[in-house]
Amino acid sequence: MRTTAPIAQLDRALAFEARGRRFEPCWGQSFVFLLALSLPLASCAFKRSPKADLEPRLPLAVAVLPVNNLSYDITMPALVRYFVEQEMESKGFKLPFRFNDLDGELRQMGVTNGNQINDSNLQNIGQSLKVGAVVQTTLYEPTLEKGVKTFHAQFRFISVLTGQTLWERKVEMEEVVRGKIPVRGTVTSDWTLKQVKSVAKSSAGKTPRKLVQDALKSLKR
Repeated sequence: MRTTAPIAQLDRALAFEARGRRFEPCWGQSFVFLLALSLPLASCAFKRSPKADLEPRLPLAVAVLPVNNLSYDITMPALVRYFVEQEMESKGFKLPFRFNDLDGELRQMGVTNGNQINDSNLQNIGQSLKVGAVVQTTLYEPTLEKGVKTFHAQFRFISVLTGQTLWERKVEMEEVVRGKIPVRGTVTSDWTLKQVKSVAKSSAGKTPRKLVQDALKSLKR
């Protein structure tokens, strides 16, 4: 539609034509101008922050609890726990307490072995240790069939704040039985870190090391 307007009104209009000539509002040009102006704003609105694509990170400070040992082996749990601590540190987690130091703290709470730790007291223990999460390992009795021994274990990364399991992994590992590996110092379940390090370097440490590495390879901070 074409309109004619006095000059007095045209000086208030966009793209006016002076001297009373016919006036054509430039709506097409205005739309293009507004569209060009809005594109950068739209791109800012739809562009996601890099942080929005990242999953919440796991707590930094962690305590590796004594293994909940449901097997008859008293050597394997100590070695598994030692290698879990090693793996956690290599992945960037901070361990305020290591092995014997943690056991000393737990004894003050009346906890003398991993079998006493369960979902009912995990959070209280973590809060007393002032850590953000605890790692609990359960070692089951291995099965033996046709000369092949299968180890079964469960690993859990549990939030102290919520009590929720943030990461969990169940693993099975087979090993051909070629005879019993002699290990000194297995007459007691009270292991010192020095004793565990010594055994971990021997052939007895091969199986628990691989078990832990396979289990924790999917755990990322």
